[in-house]
Amino acid sequence: MRKTFEHTADIGIEVESPSLSEAFEEVSLSFSEIITGGVLPGASISKKVNLKSDDLGSLLVDFMSYLVVLFDTDFFITGSAELKISKENHFVVEGKLYGETYEQKKHGYGVEIKAISYHQLIVEEGPPAHLRVILDL
Repeated sequence: MRKTFEHTADIGIEVESPSLSEAFEEVSLSFSEIITGGVLPGASISKKVNLKSDDLGSLLVDFMSYLVVLFDTDFFITGSAELKISKENHFVVEGKLYGETYEQKKHGYGVEIKAISYHQLIVEEGPPAHLRVILDL
């Protein structure tokens, strides 16, 4: 389950999934749906993910910020993902994002995401895993 909610001049994403890895996958799809206005792209391009952080909240913000960077530099939007969250010395998200180069005529247009906020951030491992993050538009 993934949904968006309005928050002043921002938008939020809330996800509930059986595992934390699946929740991160779902949040990447919500990110793309916000940019396109609801359309998910195909999977002609893949991008590697390998990020680590000291806590799960920072890991989610870093991951979402990575999605912003991929969009801003390569116009990449995610259509599916294979991610794994693990913990050894740090929390780690690794795997692959599959998607396409964004084209407004093909994918539509919702809004542009500028940044990720720590405001009202929720990361619960579960099960079920629960994520809540607010995006600055």
